[in-house]
Amino acid sequence: MKALKITVFILASLVLTTQAVRHIYVRYLEPRTSVLDKFEETKTKEIIQSATTLSDLVSEYEPARKQVDKLDKEKNLELSKRTRDDYYMFEQKWNEDYKQEYKQESELKLAIQDWEDRSKEIQELYVFWSFGFVFFVVGIFMLKKGLDWLGMAFVIPGIVEMIWWTSPSFRFAGSPLEFDRMLDNKLIFTIITLVILIIVWHLNESKREKKILQKKG
Repeated sequence: MKALKITVFILASLVLTTQAVRHIYVRYLEPRTSVLDKFEETKTKEIIQSATTLSDLVSEYEPARKQVDKLDKEKNLELSKRTRDDYYMFEQKWNEDYKQEYKQESELKLAIQDWEDRSKEIQELYVFWSFGFVFFVVGIFMLKKGLDWLGMAFVIPGIVEMIWWTSPSFRFAGSPLEFDRMLDNKLIFTIITLVILIIVWHLNESKREKKILQKKG
């Protein structure tokens, strides 16, 4: 049982320290710009990058979506008048003529979806990390009661749950504000998990050493 505890502690500490370093790097050190950015910069990208709330993106997306819907209605009306021979040619020319309008709507839509995905991931982090912490605490309580195997059956999934939901399952996309907020939360919870693990291990070792000294005495 002691060998299992040591193995779990070492593996969990290794994963947590490694991902904490990665979170710090991505949040504060990883380059987010390229010399090619100036050639690809558009008004829509500037809007996405400067957005501070989801409402900012939605307010920009609403007129863009209305414009695209209007264009689609007009296109479908014109297509209904076309013969089979020039149907596809007209559609291709239409999409090319209004390429910027469609692109703007598409980019804003993706930015909103990315923002919502980040917000959802942050919410999941809070919920599932909490469940993992509860499992961990229950497991520690059982270990103190002498129920070693049953205790480890709760401790291990508890640690895995906390590690999994703080792991780096992302790349930079969309608005940097919500991306950084997600990174900050993952980094904080990673450090909290590591600190909890170290404290519990230290307390367990101190208790074991006291028992050894009492037996010798």
